[in-house]
Amino acid sequence: MNATAQAKIKLLVFTPTLQCGGSEKFVSLLCNHIDSEKFQVCLVVLNNAAPFYKIKNPAVEVIDLKKQRVLFSLLRVKKVIKKYQPDIVFTTANHLNLYFAIFRRSFPVNIKFVARESSIVSINSSRAKFPSMYNRLIKRFYKRFNHIICQSVYMQQDLIGNYNIPANKTIVINNPAEMVLQSSAVPSTGPVADKTYKFITVARLSGEKGVERLIHAVGLLSIPFQFYIIGEGNKRNTLKDLVNELQLQDKIFLSGEKEDPFKGMEDADLFLMGSYYEGFPNVLLEALALGIPVIAFNAPGGIPEIVSAENGILVDDNDILEFAAAIKKGLSAGFDRNSIIENTQKRFSVNIIVPQIENLLLQLL
Repeated sequence: MNATAQAKIKLLVFTPTLQCGGSEKFVSLLCNHIDSEKFQVCLVVLNNAAPFYKIKNPAVEVIDLKKQRVLFSLLRVKKVIKKYQPDIVFTTANHLNLYFAIFRRSFPVNIKFVARESSIVSINSSRAKFPSMYNRLIKRFYKRFNHIICQSVYMQQDLIGNYNIPANKTIVINNPAEMVLQSSAVPSTGPVADKTYKFITVARLSGEKGVERLIHAVGLLSIPFQFYIIGEGNKRNTLKDLVNELQLQDKIFLSGEKEDPFKGMEDADLFLMGSYYEGFPNVLLEALALGIPVIAFNAPGGIPEIVSAENGILVDDNDILEFAAAIKKGLSAGFDRNSIIENTQKRFSVNIIVPQIENLLLQLL
């Protein structure tokens, strides 16, 4: 079966929310850019009470199940699947993936099930309430998916090596990035006399994002700078206290959550990333799409698959002294920002990545 053999492929996409986050960003990009001539798409949001991302594609139907927890959603999910009769069910978050894998046999056998991993499974599982049980469930049930999309090679190897997922059931498809049209050439980076340098981080203010170690690193700098941290989370007060403790209130700004976090930040000299682990960070792609060079820790996940000598500097994980030195090195490196934009577009443009997902779905049928 293919798109020419029937009117359209019926695709049912499931996501826990459309709140601010990498997985939710991916879902919005997929729905807004998918080929509506080939796919009839319905997006099912378990709880869409406070959406951050908007589905602008008028061809995509959005259903809100109004369920606070995945655990209590099975009856509603079964009802939607029975009504919609999809060719493919596409799930997009780790705990939601596991839920569908466990109950796969409750649904019609002719439906293809595809999961997209939103994080590194072994690390994500270690943070679960009962890690050993969570890991056993993944090993037992994840094989029920027809295919699992991994954002990075690291994530794919994690699934194959730690959970015995057959390699032929996995595929690496990177996250997409929306590309910004540049009206003129972007000047390359390099040292400027008497300049106040501008750094930016976009991250949830939670422990795994490592914002505190970025604050410590910039606190070691002797150059004039302003550092904008865009995002919200449960560590806001802790981070604010750290900024005050280091007497950096006039240099570091907790700017809160923004719908367009890079607006007004296009001229940033560096994007700083402090994460302890990442699947394949959207915000890193968005920074590079604007030509902003990156300084990041060489943490587990997809970051080393994105950052190269042409677009940034990788630092040994948790070496804060080296990170501070890398910032100074990055400011004098003379990165070609136009080349960064061009290479990012060639590798990660939404117009490159979404067709890869479409092809996978078409091949399944």
